[in-house]
Order: sequence, then C-alpha cells, then structure tokens
Amino acid sequence: MRDTAVIIMVAGKGKRMKSNLPKVLHNLAGKPILNYVLDTVDQLEVKRKILIIGYKSDKIRELIGDKIEYVEQKEQLGTAHAVLQTEKLLSGFKGDVLILSGDVPFLTVKTLKKLLKYHQANNFCCTLVSTVLKNPKGYGRIIRDKKGEIKGIIEEADLSTDKKKITEINSGIYCFNKEKLFQALEKVTTDNKQGEYYLTDTVKILLREGLTVGNIIVKDYSEILGINNRLDLTDASQKVYQKTLQDLMLQGVTIVDPNSTFIERGVKIGQDTIIYPFTIIEKGTKIGSNCFIGPYSHLIDADIGKGIRVWASIIESSTVKEGANIGPYAHLRPETVVGKGAKIGNFVELKKTVIGEGSKASHLTYLGDATIGKKVNIGAGTITCNYDGEKKHKTVIEDGVFIGSNNSLVAPVKLGKDSYTGAGSTITEDVPAGNLAIARSRQTNISGWRKKKKEDKS
Repeated sequence: MRDTAVIIMVAGKGKRMKSNLPKVLHNLAGKPILNYVLDTVDQLEVKRKILIIGYKSDKIRELIGDKIEYVEQKEQLGTAHAVLQTEKLLSGFKGDVLILSGDVPFLTVKTLKKLLKYHQANNFCCTLVSTVLKNPKGYGRIIRDKKGEIKGIIEEADLSTDKKKITEINSGIYCFNKEKLFQALEKVTTDNKQGEYYLTDTVKILLREGLTVGNIIVKDYSEILGINNRLDLTDASQKVYQKTLQDLMLQGVTIVDPNSTFIERGVKIGQDTIIYPFTIIEKGTKIGSNCFIGPYSHLIDADIGKGIRVWASIIESSTVKEGANIGPYAHLRPETVVGKGAKIGNFVELKKTVIGEGSKASHLTYLGDATIGKKVNIGAGTITCNYDGEKKHKTVIEDGVFIGSNNSLVAPVKLGKDSYTGAGSTITEDVPAGNLAIARSRQTNISGWRKKKKEDKS
C-alpha cells in the first residue's frame, strides 16, 4: 500500500454548540470528542498525522500535546482553505491523504481500512464516503447522473428545491491522491451562498478534468454522523454508555437500571457485582467481584476490592480493600486507602489517609493526612486538625486505639498502641501506648445563673 497522511480538521468553533469551548473538546461519555477520532487513527498504519487547528488552538494543543503535527488556520474561510494550510507541511510527502473531521467519533477502523484499500486498488484520484439518511437535512448531497455515476457534491445551503429530496449525503471523509488534491484546491472559488472555499468542490473539479472519483457507501449511517449541537452530544453519549453497560452485563455484572447508570469505557468490574441506580463510575476505576455499588454513588479512578459495599458515597483516586463497607454519604478523597474489613460510615470524609484492617470511623468524622492502624475505633465527631494555616501535618494512630466521641487531634500527634482518649478531648500531645488521655476543661456548674440572667434583663 502507498504511504498515507491523515489530516483531521478541528479548526472551527462549532457555533451550534453555543459554547466558548471548541466543539471537539466537549466531553463525550468520559473523553473529548476529538480523542475518539485520534484513537481510531492510531490504529491505522500511516506516515503522517496532522491536526488543522484554529479556534482556541491553545486548548487543543494542551490536550493533545506533541504526539501529532499541527497546522493553524488563522482565518475560518472554509474546509478547502483549511486543507490548503497543510500544503507546505506535506511538500515532500508522496502518497495519499486521508481527510477526516474531528467531530465524527464513531467512525471505525474497519471503514477507514476499506476506504484506503478501495481507493488504492482502483488508483482513484479521490474516494469519498457517503451514506443514506431518511432525513438528510443539514448535510451536503451526493449528486449522481442517470447512470449512477458521481457528478459532484452540493452543500445544503446551495441546494435547489428538487435536490433537497436527495437522501445520499456526503460524510466529509475522503481519500485523495496528494498531488491531485492540492492542484484541485488551488482552483476552488467562493462562488456559493456562504462565500466559503468548499472542500467538496474539489470533487467537481477533478471530474471536470476527466479524473477518477470513487465512492464507498456506509450502511450504518450512525458511524459517520458528526456532532453538531448539544442534542447530538447527548445522543452520542447515551450510545456509548449503553454499549458499555451491555458489554458489562454480558461479562456477568448486574446493572439494575441501565437508564440511570453511567459507566465510562475502560472501567473494569468483576463478576456478580451489582450496580444500583443513579451511580456514576468514571474511567480508571477497577471493581472486584461480589460488590454492591450504589445507589447514588460516584467513583472516579477508584480501586475497589472484592466483596465491598459502597452506598451513596464518593470515592476519588483511592483504594478500598476486600470486605470494606463505605457509606452512606462518605467521601474518600485522593490518596486514601481503606483496609480489609474496615468501615467508613455516615458523613465521614477521608483525605490522604490510610485506614488499617478492621478499623471503623462510623459517623461524622474528618480524617486528613493520617495513618491509622488495625482495629481502631474512631468516635463520632472526631477530626484531625492537620493544617496550621501554612503546612499540613501528620496524625498517627497505632493499632487498637479507641478514640472517644468529639475529639480534635491536633497534628503532628501520635497515639500509641491500645491507647484511649476521653470524649470531648482536644489532643495536642502524643499519647503513650496503653494510656488514657483526657484533655478537656473541668466542668463548673454555676448556681442560680439562669435566674440572675433574667433579673439583669428586667
């Protein structure tokens, strides 16, 4: 096969998205629209990959980095003008040019390989991809003669009334002979209602010069439909989510209600785990077998072991080990590790904290920058005071410690093995192993205080 260069057009703003963010950077079921296209292209054997950028190009560069070549279209003068910006970059390249749009996320490798093979086997100057839609509104139409041969492409804005009835649409996906492409681009004019340089006009120019144009028709039209507005984005997201859920269910995962469950591609879930409604699980998350997740849970880049219950809780970039119980209404912030059989209960927040095997923080607790040993009991209302206004400090609680309710542990502080603290204590010094620490003011009852207060007011 001849060498191939891929050009992906992403210079436009995407006005119909009504957004200040470039259209191709909008999130589609867990990753930007553009990344779907790039992931597909990465599976092709091509010599060059070029991204035509324009509107807020810095944001696109920030996302993609240096793994691709860039050309900037500083003025948005049309698709032909956009492709023409690559001429200098491709000056020494010999072969074919595959042109794609960055807003067509479901285009498959299979279709692209078919396009390239058909194009090169027949030595066409251009091969385009089309499909048939019942409602073709918004798309350019493929114009054919009575013999069925392609005569050109007309954009929607330039269609006459009778041509609007044509249901075969142009996908915006092409393979060109590189030399013939740039020769045709030089001849494109703005003689159309939008006053733009249309890439579609190159087909008409090539045919007029007696050169060959081929065509493949994709039967599954959804594969080549672009995302133009927020409605399209939602429809596409639902398609990805539903396919992900179907795959998981076929692998032995129970999804109680697929209509209210959102799991991103790449999430790993073990057999016989049950996912309850209103749960969101984002990429990077791994869940073991025999777990109960949800309802109303949100997991982000979480590592969840076997036999774990997560109920109405948020877990971010944290690890939960086998047999632990999380929630309801717990929040595990990044760099938290919950040990085997541990319990993190109602309204407990953990941040950068390690909880040992069998330990419990059952309710109304904040533990930050802490290392907690095995079989520790954290009383209700306990907090680690880890921040002094400038620096974070560490709290260490060794095995078997019992923390009374409503404790403030002022870091840096260490509580030794099997020590106790009294309820209502503010612990500012280390507690030796086996000791009981009580740090609170002695109670004083003032006789007659209420009566005196009333007299003072009168």
